[in-house]
Amino acid sequence: MLGITLEEYFHVGAFRDLIARGRWYRFEPRLEAATNRALGLLAETSTTATFFAHGWVAERYPELVRSVVEHGHEIGNSGYAHRGLRELSVDLLVDEFARSRDLLESAAGVRVRGTRVPDWIAPRDLPLLERLADAGYDYDASLRQVGTSAGAEYLVPFEVHHGGRSIWEFPVPTTSVAGFRVPIGGGNWFRQLPANVVRRAVSSWMRTHDAPFSMYFQAWELDPEQPRITAASWITRVRHYRNLDRMTELVREFLSGGRFTSFAEWLGLQQESTVRSPARAGLALTPEIVLDDDPRPVVGVVVPCYNEAETLPYLMNTLASVEWRFAHRYRFHFVFVDDASADETWQVLTGLVAGRSNCSVVRHTVNRGVAHAILTGIAAAPSELVCSIDADCTYDPHEIGRLVEALENGASLVTASPYHPEGHVVGVPKWRLALSSTLSSMYRRVLHSNLHTYTSCFRGYRKSAFTELTLRHRGFLGVAETLARTILSGEKVVEIPATLESRLIGQSKMRVLPVILGHLRLLAQLSRMPRPAEQESRQGTEAIAIRA
Repeated sequence: MLGITLEEYFHVGAFRDLIARGRWYRFEPRLEAATNRALGLLAETSTTATFFAHGWVAERYPELVRSVVEHGHEIGNSGYAHRGLRELSVDLLVDEFARSRDLLESAAGVRVRGTRVPDWIAPRDLPLLERLADAGYDYDASLRQVGTSAGAEYLVPFEVHHGGRSIWEFPVPTTSVAGFRVPIGGGNWFRQLPANVVRRAVSSWMRTHDAPFSMYFQAWELDPEQPRITAASWITRVRHYRNLDRMTELVREFLSGGRFTSFAEWLGLQQESTVRSPARAGLALTPEIVLDDDPRPVVGVVVPCYNEAETLPYLMNTLASVEWRFAHRYRFHFVFVDDASADETWQVLTGLVAGRSNCSVVRHTVNRGVAHAILTGIAAAPSELVCSIDADCTYDPHEIGRLVEALENGASLVTASPYHPEGHVVGVPKWRLALSSTLSSMYRRVLHSNLHTYTSCFRGYRKSAFTELTLRHRGFLGVAETLARTILSGEKVVEIPATLESRLIGQSKMRVLPVILGHLRLLAQLSRMPRPAEQESRQGTEAIAIRA
């Protein structure tokens, strides 16, 4: 039997501490292409499978769920949004499965007969089967045993009887290595173990057991080009990405060498049609709102980009949400500045903004650094109020309303600070926090300022105050120089609290040692620059908390 989990690469439990479900919409969707690859493999090898899908998938891709059924395969239930017994009680899990079952059946048009619990279950969780039997399911395929305490009675499919009903359980096949039980049914174990070891273990299992061999994999495992979640730990990255490039051929080999069916087909269950209201796709964000005689102020948003091709889909999905959230208050014009990227940033960027009248794209012919890219964007923005954001969204762009509010209240420059007393830091390495804290302390002394952060790129600007600014320093140093010279000029500078999170996709462009040395040189230069009277300087900077 063959089970395929229909879920996006960012759904997996290994990323649950990094990627909140409320932010899934930001990531580039790749499930449809991965599912089509799986359907192609099944057609090529004349294989029937069970696709265990989330209710979240049925909400957003009802046509995809229906397509699986039309290709002759079964739809199973894996809950609404990849939450298993690690996060939910048995009662809540059963309720969530009921919700997802409704969504799946309305999308597929057929009855859902089986379940697979996200993150699997162990023998101690088998009482859950009685609840699933009560709910009318015919089988479950969630039991996975790892370690020395595996029960021999749970190595092959077995039937549980409860209250006049019965339900089958299909454990993941395992093998014993020096008394340690290791799964060999597919997925991550296929990719981590040497291919020859897997082949021998599967052959040995099939010779030893008079029972069907159950194989499984996730649709995203057929997508080796998926974006890398670089904020994940080393072990998580190995677990998720190792040998993705060999998975398609390994699956093809096993499907070609044996006959696999869906779970329902093996049990002799007939497909039953259902009549339900059609599943609704997820809300489509309005990309642009234009009104006659629109009274809303225009806010320019500058996005400096350098080698961000992999990050751009995540960025664009986030900006669409920002537009939606502030549609009643502001009109946004986005200025993307490609700072002579060496990857495919320009091609990806121009494709994503094509046809958008509220987007401009500017390209530097040589790399000038993030600060100069921001100044280029400010000059190109069609508005007096301009904000700059990081392409990697390490500061949440939804906080842009706080920046604009401070600009509307008279500030020339507004900077976001995770080190403000009401700010927060999530997932940032301690060495980076220590470095930032030390540099900020030095800048405060040199500039006689009460700000807490001097290097944030998440800022608001009054365009007229920066049209004549010429920077001496490139890159991140230029970002600090812009703030320092604004303070020294006597302009009003406001700091607002913000949350800084670790970068999820792509790599930081900062080189630590050159940046440290550069900051020390800049601090020495600033200490010699003329400045307003001390009292005026202190009045010109504020650290405040603005509520969104």
